[in-house]
Amino acid sequence: MTIISSKGIIVDTLVVVFYTMLIASIYYFSNMDIHNLNILIVDDDTIIGPVVSDYLESQDLDVTLIQDSSLALNAVKKGAFDVCLLDVKMPGKTGFEIAEEIHEVFSDMPIIFLTGESGKADKIKGLRLGADDYITKPFNLEELHLRILAVTRRSKKSQNKESKPEQYAIGTYTFRPSLRKLQYGNEEQSLTAIETELLCMFCEAENGVIDREVALKKIWKDEHMFKGRSLNVYVSKLREYLSKDNRIEILNIHGKGYNLIVK
Repeated sequence: MTIISSKGIIVDTLVVVFYTMLIASIYYFSNMDIHNLNILIVDDDTIIGPVVSDYLESQDLDVTLIQDSSLALNAVKKGAFDVCLLDVKMPGKTGFEIAEEIHEVFSDMPIIFLTGESGKADKIKGLRLGADDYITKPFNLEELHLRILAVTRRSKKSQNKESKPEQYAIGTYTFRPSLRKLQYGNEEQSLTAIETELLCMFCEAENGVIDREVALKKIWKDEHMFKGRSLNVYVSKLREYLSKDNRIEILNIHGKGYNLIVK
């Protein structure tokens, strides 16, 4: 059994019980599509971070490792991550602070905290911040992998409660919500979770009209002014992504919301 501690790697004998649990877990996740899972790790530990990253990549996950906490939010904005692993104790910003920043922008981003602290107070704080899991070092790499799959499974199940088409045609674009991809010819644009949700709302809305307040409640669960400004930013980003087809417009409807039209 391979164990990661805050002081390095401890190798122990793999017990039969673990094999039994692993086989059961493989069966449990057999119906889950785990291809192309994109994982962000934010951990300043120069030993643990690379080891965890290398292991997850060996399990066919796409991994981005950030070791400077100040770069985390920008990385999340640029990528389309399925899960974020955040170390709690880091110089500069803590994992808790990064989680708050991420959820301000991406309210449904699954987060797993990694920590050397086993205190109940820290665990409760993490869960109150919306953590999907909280793992104390030392931890087993195989177990971490399975926990990531479990969190992803729950997240995808929640997102897919309402059945959505596999793809939408928007002018000459093809939009695939499950992959968070927008395709124009041979060009492909990766979308964030919020960009995907917003574009789905446009595609599903009658005549392409979405109500601003409805969008805020559905995506961010409230109508706060700050989130309203964020919505404007995301609409602008969608306009940019769809700009190669000049028949497509996203119009502002004063006092109402937005209207996506294809002329």
